[in-house]
Amino acid sequence: SVSATVSVDDTPTALELAQTLVGTGPKAPTISSVVLTGDSRGSGTFSGGGGNVGIASGVVLGSGRVIDVVGPNTLDNTTYNFGLGGDSDLNGLIPGYTTNDATVLQFGFECPSGNIEEGISFDYVFTSEEYNEYVNSSFNDVFGFFLNGSNIALLPDEVTVVSINNVNNGYSAGGGLPGTNPSNPASYRNNDLNDGGGSIDIEADGLTTVLKASGSVNPGTNTMKFAIADAGDRILDSWVFLLENSFQCNTPPVADANGP
Repeated sequence: SVSATVSVDDTPTALELAQTLVGTGPKAPTISSVVLTGDSRGSGTFSGGGGNVGIASGVVLGSGRVIDVVGPNTLDNTTYNFGLGGDSDLNGLIPGYTTNDATVLQFGFECPSGNIEEGISFDYVFTSEEYNEYVNSSFNDVFGFFLNGSNIALLPDEVTVVSINNVNNGYSAGGGLPGTNPSNPASYRNNDLNDGGGSIDIEADGLTTVLKASGSVNPGTNTMKFAIADAGDRILDSWVFLLENSFQCNTPPVADANGP
């Protein structure tokens, strides 16, 4: 059965997007200097994502229009070209390739206690039209979450960057899954119409499971930058979903002196 439909609103301001991510409560950081770069149609808020994306509501950023991620999946090549430039930090993640149509949300934040022991974390899902055809190719849209300049969009090994080439069921030419040379398939969900997908009610042909980004913070003001862009070309869009109220300061677990 087809799951519930995602609704997207592309009118919120940069401040409203940041406030949606941070939310309220004792662990919510204080934010400042919020800036949104790119086409305004490349960012928005969403709801109704619990039964399909895996995240009920929050912020969505895209390398094309965010309204185009709304399901069902009817096309294999959804594209909207803003004709804009890329992002230097994202270029750094894919040496040798240039990014285009970047959407970037960035702000300063300070954890409530100002305690250096506090870290930050949030939940997200990456989705793309470049699945599955462009797995293991040079045409891979890229995204990153830069905490004080370092990308924390990593798999649980805290080393592997989350990307199309790093999270997939492998390349599949003309159907049949899994394809050849899958990478971290446990973190991937297929939705490609040519590969037996389409039951997940979003336009994207593939998506990650719900992943958590986390990192340590400094006393005082830190910087956070969420960025996504086309890479190698301007076609086939990608989107990243960020859970509402999940950008929170946390105290890392302390080892139990009497532990195992």
